[in-house]
Amino acid sequence: MSAQARILSAALLVGVLGTGVPACAADDTPAFYRHASSCVAVLKRDALALAPRAATPDAEARARMVVLTEWGFAFIGAAYEQGLRNPRADELLKEAEQAQSALDADALHQLSAACQVEGAKLLDERGGLMRALARNRANARVDKLLADQAARAPK
Repeated sequence: MSAQARILSAALLVGVLGTGVPACAADDTPAFYRHASSCVAVLKRDALALAPRAATPDAEARARMVVLTEWGFAFIGAAYEQGLRNPRADELLKEAEQAQSALDADALHQLSAACQVEGAKLLDERGGLMRALARNRANARVDKLLADQAARAPK
């Protein structure tokens, strides 16, 4: 699929799923940046929801957290390749998180399912080195999330 077709599909997906983030914003932010931010936000939400189970330790929950985080990194990498940089990337992520806070569980589930499929495809399209890098960073991120959660837990 060409980059233009992928951006158009992403814009339509965001509009169809009703993420609360406009498919075509009033500013000049490319639709794919908004879509990628929306997917990163929902995948992050899904991974964080597994954290209590992963900390018990539940190997299956931790493995799922890593996979969700890898897919999030696939979106981050794709947006980075298209020119998205901080601080704009962080702003878009916050906007997506805020917009998703108003969505019902069904809409979040639909968005998550679509983003998981697309994230897996994006990751699969990358070479082995990029997949290994995403896995390494995802493991590190999950370890940090679980360590932070353990530090906040009542003793």
